[in-house]
Amino acid sequence: MKPLFTDLTSLLPIAAVDGPSGFSLIWDFLAIGGFVMLFIVLCSMAAVTVMISAWLRLRDHLVLPASVAAHLRALPGYAAKGDIKPLQEFLERDQSLLARLGALAISGTFSSRQECVETITARAKEDLHHLERGVSVLEVMVTVAPLLGLLGTTAGLVGMFSAFGSEAGPDTATIAKEIGVALRCTIAGLFVAVPSVLAHTYFVRRLDNIAVRLESILHETIQTFFAHFEVKHTHDVRTPEPERLR
Repeated sequence: MKPLFTDLTSLLPIAAVDGPSGFSLIWDFLAIGGFVMLFIVLCSMAAVTVMISAWLRLRDHLVLPASVAAHLRALPGYAAKGDIKPLQEFLERDQSLLARLGALAISGTFSSRQECVETITARAKEDLHHLERGVSVLEVMVTVAPLLGLLGTTAGLVGMFSAFGSEAGPDTATIAKEIGVALRCTIAGLFVAVPSVLAHTYFVRRLDNIAVRLESILHETIQTFFAHFEVKHTHDVRTPEPERLR
């Protein structure tokens, strides 16, 4: 008597040959969907591209590394030693968003705390706007994909009702095909819209979280820097104006 697993293993190649592959099933699903399905596929490709690029941009080590935040919070220790240069060199070596803004905040190039806060705030808004690029595309896909699905559904219903008006009587094969077109377009549109709305919500919350943490860390850094370090600026000496000729 042969072992059971040997019999099951011998049946796997037969099942693989008899059953359709996953790629062929997907291709049949998309092909029957009609011309509208092409636009839905393009929307899905755009949504996936935006998701991947946004995820790569918003990783912690590129935006808010824990090591950079720890060094900025250790600014009083550098002040106690009277040497801030090691911290500045560390921030210059790091290429993250927090490191760039932190290096600017402790650069000592601002004459007042208010000037530093305004400049850092403007620069942070600009960098956050750069991080947001592409995320709005997901919001567009949330609206466009279901509308394209509805367009395909409407086209399928038009073809279905046209089959009822033929002189030879209703063509059941055509009716079934058009119903398949309508249902496939609806499913495909929702299949693109649902992940897009989930990804859009996630990235918007992620950006809000980054903005709040960035503001908190930089505000603390600026307050600590101006409390422990004195910023000195040399003013240009004005030459006396020549006397007017009378």
